[in-house]
Order: sequence, then structure tokens, then C-alpha cells
Amino acid sequence: MIIFDRRFKPSWAMTMLTFAGICLFVSLGLWQLERAALKNALKTKYEARLDAEFRQIEASEYLSEHDISDMEFQKLIIHGHYDLSRTILIDNQLREGRAGYHVVTPFIMNGGDKIVLVNRGWVGIGNSREQLPRIEAPVTEATVRGIVSFPDSDGFRMGQVSLKDKWPQVIPFIEIEAMQLQFQNRLLPIIIWLDPEQPGHYPRDWNPVYDNPEKSRAYAWQWFAFAVISLGLFVGLNLRSKDNG
Repeated sequence: MIIFDRRFKPSWAMTMLTFAGICLFVSLGLWQLERAALKNALKTKYEARLDAEFRQIEASEYLSEHDISDMEFQKLIIHGHYDLSRTILIDNQLREGRAGYHVVTPFIMNGGDKIVLVNRGWVGIGNSREQLPRIEAPVTEATVRGIVSFPDSDGFRMGQVSLKDKWPQVIPFIEIEAMQLQFQNRLLPIIIWLDPEQPGHYPRDWNPVYDNPEKSRAYAWQWFAFAVISLGLFVGLNLRSKDNG
């Protein structure tokens, strides 16, 4: 093949390597664009539902799977009491560059057997991981106002959830199914982010999207640029003069 009055004659090995690299870079770029779209959709949904009024639900109210699946980011009010004997600490939570935990306390709803996990905010690790922080009782125990969140099931996870009979205890993430046994299958498959305006002792500023969608788009264009550069290098390095062909 003649390109720019030069002979283009790449080896099969170089062709396959370049093709694989371009496919990889394009795939990573498309993946980042999908992440950006997902983040943008979550952000839009979250902001829209923040403008809605609080919805009050009772333990006796029937909630179908469809009802629950549509509750993400809804503002809820529930009545009952905290089970302060079984508080959970979610590990590896950063706030302003400091390591700590999210304090999650079960909330038993009035008039039924349903339990909702309430994320009350962030607490620092302290001087040592060997000694867990002292967990304060909530100022308001009879009513919870907050935002519905679903346990994150996407992405790579390290460790596994296995609850013991020693409280409080540290787990790497929330996995409702793995936790049901300790709570007699009474857990609703949601988490409530405690309203920042409700007294709860711990700092909290909820955001479902930790990275700006624009950051993922920037990464996408970087990967696409790598694909173009790979193609350019492949062509440039394999052009020979006719005399050397």
C-alpha cells in the first residue's frame, strides 16, 4: 500500500498489537462516557427529589418491590425508635482527608416488624483502629427524617460482610441480604441518610455522585486521544520509502 508516496507495510504482530490497543482505549473511553451519563442522571434525579416534600410512611404500609425501587432519593419521615445496641460502622470513609467510619444505626418502625438502617454521618477513627469510637445516642430518637439511598452494589469490593454478635462492629460496606440473618429478615432494602438539619451528632453532607460527571468525560477524551495517537504511531512507524520496500 502506498501512502504519501511511501510504502506502508506493517508486520502482522504490529498490526494485531495496535488493533488490540485501539480497541482497549476506545472501550475505556466509552465506559467513561457511560459513567458520566450515569452520574449525571443520578445527580439530576437527586436534585429533583430534594425539591419535593417529605413523605411519611408507616410500618403497616404495604410496600411492593416496585414501590421500593422507586424510592431512591425520596425524602422520608418514619416513626419508631433506634436499636442502639446494634450500631454498625462502615469502614474506609474519608472526610476532608481524614479516615473514619459512617455510623449506621438500625431504626425499628412503630406498629410493625420493619427495620430501616439509618446512616447518621461520619466519625473519625481516632488514634487507633484497635479502639472503636464511642457512639453517641441520637438527640431525637422517635422520628427520623432523611433521604432514601440504596446500598451501592456496583464496582469492585474488597472484603465481605459477615455480622457477629459483638456490637458495635465494623464492616466494609452495606449488603442487606448478608445482614438479614442478624436482623431476623426484618431489614428493608434501603438506607436512610439522616437529614443534615436533624440533630444526630455526626457531620453529614450527602451526595450520590462523588466525582463530577465532567471528570469522567475528560477521562473519556483522554482514552480516545490515546487511540488516535496509537493509530498515528502505527502508520508513521510503518511507512518506508519505496526504495527500501
